[in-house]
Amino acid sequence: MTLLLASAVALWLLVLSRLAVCIRQRGDLVFFVALPAALATTVNYPPVFRGLDSVLGFPGLTSLFSGGLIMLAYGVFRIAIVKAVVAVERQEPVLRRGLLQTTAAITVYCVSFGCAVTAGAISAVAPTGHPVDSGSQSDIGVFVFTATQCVYLVAVSVEVALACLRYRPHMSSGLFRWGFGAVALGCVLSVIALAAKFARQIIVLTFLGLDYEPLLQATFQNLYAIASLLLSFGLLLPTLSGRAAVWQVAERYLLLRLHRVWRRTADASVVMDAVSVPLKGVLSRNPRARLHRALVEILDSNLAAGGTLLSTSESKLVQKTEGALYA
Repeated sequence: MTLLLASAVALWLLVLSRLAVCIRQRGDLVFFVALPAALATTVNYPPVFRGLDSVLGFPGLTSLFSGGLIMLAYGVFRIAIVKAVVAVERQEPVLRRGLLQTTAAITVYCVSFGCAVTAGAISAVAPTGHPVDSGSQSDIGVFVFTATQCVYLVAVSVEVALACLRYRPHMSSGLFRWGFGAVALGCVLSVIALAAKFARQIIVLTFLGLDYEPLLQATFQNLYAIASLLLSFGLLLPTLSGRAAVWQVAERYLLLRLHRVWRRTADASVVMDAVSVPLKGVLSRNPRARLHRALVEILDSNLAAGGTLLSTSESKLVQKTEGALYA
């Protein structure tokens, strides 16, 4: 339950982080991925699930609602990834195929639920006590209902994971690479979790291996919650990448690392202003200018000393800073 709550919180944070962008640009794909996913995760949180089932008075309808939302979220998720990594001229057929798959999967998902209700596998009479887990019903309609969702989500997860792994090495931003790596890992865990859910449904339908049913259900719930956390984190990192550039976070971090080197090596003859040390530049309005100045003073001091001031590790740090500053 803790993991499920954490994943819901992470998804709502992602929603809030993209809200301003969505309003400003009159639309944002990541926002429309996060919103239905956050709603679905919130609905699946046990206290909310029980409350909704009691209010609706129709066992299984809450599962239908949350499942439809998560399938919609994955459909938009695939669109977002395709638009992010696939060349514009190659996007149309991929997007069209994805839209057809999403429409077909959600249609089969809803129709199979209706068939299960019609056959009486899911009673329209609300039970006393706890709500019905529709996935625990041994019925072919319920099996199709659950299997359709699993197969569709697995197909999308595999497609997204392969796209992320293929295009990740070509991304220039470190945060983008970390983000897409987290998305790929989240998709892999989603596949494993959904495989456990599918196996559980086969057990429920056939009554074979019932001893493993609780283990498979727990495996699905825990891995799927972790996958949601990773996907939220991965989609949040590109947003943070833009803000990090605006706030010059990398420059401030390098100033912090260079401070010790500057204090040890800076020669009074080349230091323009001994008061403006790199450490103070960390909180300045223009850390990039302070970084450039600190770097020049370190290099000039080292040159004046015949190139003997800097140790091997300090030389590597200075070179890395130069590369970041003049990239």
